[in-house]
Amino acid sequence: MYKVLIVDDEYYFRQALKISLPWSELGFQIAGEAKNGAEALELMREVEPDVVLVDMNMPIMDGLEFIHKAKERDRKTKYLVLSGHSEFEYARQAVQLGVFNYVLKPINEEELQSSLLDMKELIRMERLGKLELDDLRKQASEGLSVMKEQVLNDWLQGNGISRSRSERDRLNDLGIKLEGLHYRAIVVDLDSSDERNLEEGMPIRKAKVQEIAQNDMQNAFQCIGCHDHDARLVLIIGSPDGSFNKLETICERIRLNVQNDLACTVTIGLGNGYETFESISVSYKEALIALKHRFVWGGNKVFAHSLIAETGMKVGLFSVEKRSGLLMFMRIGNLSETEEWLSSFFHDARVQKASMEMLLLAGIEIVSTCLEFLAESSQSFEDVFRNTTQPDMIQHVQRMKTFNELEEWIRALILEAMNHVHSRKPNRAVKVIEEVKSYISRHYGNEELRIEDIAKSVHMNYNHLCFVFKKESTFTINDYLTEIRIIKAKELFDQGEKVIQNVANRVGYADANYFSKCFKKHMGITPSKYVNQIR
Repeated sequence: MYKVLIVDDEYYFRQALKISLPWSELGFQIAGEAKNGAEALELMREVEPDVVLVDMNMPIMDGLEFIHKAKERDRKTKYLVLSGHSEFEYARQAVQLGVFNYVLKPINEEELQSSLLDMKELIRMERLGKLELDDLRKQASEGLSVMKEQVLNDWLQGNGISRSRSERDRLNDLGIKLEGLHYRAIVVDLDSSDERNLEEGMPIRKAKVQEIAQNDMQNAFQCIGCHDHDARLVLIIGSPDGSFNKLETICERIRLNVQNDLACTVTIGLGNGYETFESISVSYKEALIALKHRFVWGGNKVFAHSLIAETGMKVGLFSVEKRSGLLMFMRIGNLSETEEWLSSFFHDARVQKASMEMLLLAGIEIVSTCLEFLAESSQSFEDVFRNTTQPDMIQHVQRMKTFNELEEWIRALILEAMNHVHSRKPNRAVKVIEEVKSYISRHYGNEELRIEDIAKSVHMNYNHLCFVFKKESTFTINDYLTEIRIIKAKELFDQGEKVIQNVANRVGYADANYFSKCFKKHMGITPSKYVNQIR
């Protein structure tokens, strides 16, 4: 419905006009009426009419003056003059003011209706044209924005950006004016630990983060922002003299403003500053490296590459020795030893300030060991975790954002796998195997210990015991005995024993050379080297 305002000083004429036409059928509704131009001007703000029917000759403010003043406020409204004046001068002035038509009193209803329908069609076409124009502008703006993002991402990746005049003109056309500066990249990423990041309002939150970040940054530096291919906000800032004083302070302010205004947190990584136009890609990669330290130290922080680039241990965390120890505990089914191994491993990684890359690699290697344990037990990932399928382990681990997340996931994975494998054994078999293990734990130091002796202790035939033990534990009694002896030897070394022959004798080996071969096979290192490491 199009809204109509009637402006005429004759009361009865206004009432007659309201009932003279089927307004609703024509697509109109009477939204208001006024008895003079001054009153109509006030009413215009409230009613916001599409069409105004106005008399020329009124007290206080006549029709022409009203139309002139009304058009100063709003040029979209259409005016139809209703007047008893037929003089050419009135018509000429009305046309000059942009009046749609001029209908003489007494009103001819067919003529008025025809004029109203013509006005309705004009309004419809103008609005349609405006929508199309707005749509074209929106498409152009979005296209420009997409192009701008693409250019900036090319810049970040080090592709297709040069100092040529055409390239400078292209950047200027896109509103990217950072020429002749020293450059630095900053990456701002929402912390995924906040469950609200999974809501449908994520795009709005990202846009608000960008608004906050750019507003804070633009007060101190020239700045342009975009989102990279992983939807992280990247700010490229420029400084005429290469001075980036108080940059970390500004980034801290951005972090706090996001936390206070949006009730979510971000982690910010800062690359180093560079003089050359092309080096922004280097600074961007450094900012990503800095950002990754969220994995170890947690989110809602600012990390500068210059401060953390040289920190963190560079050696591997998951040595052959550690792998053998973990696999041994999993095979034996010792939950307490396995949990102690996991706690010790992650504690050491924190104390040694291991780099994120080393932690991720170790995580993947630990998971690989778990899968090996399942495979040798004739089990699969899907057998253990029936509600899911095996993910791409490398991608799954690399997507984790915190050290705690990695530790909790690995711990749950290992313990669930062990529980699944060792809890599936029949009761009788379990009892026999536990008795065998108990007998070995009491007699492993006897170098003459034989499987026949073990079989007699559990009142079972030698061959049948070997079959049951191998079937239920996936390794032989001899393998288990050897692993127990090596574990006990390691404990003796850890407690300060340094003489290899003494340790070999105490765990059931008369020959120190053979003991050394067994130790290296299971621990990945010779006893002598192990003792030297402890020193």
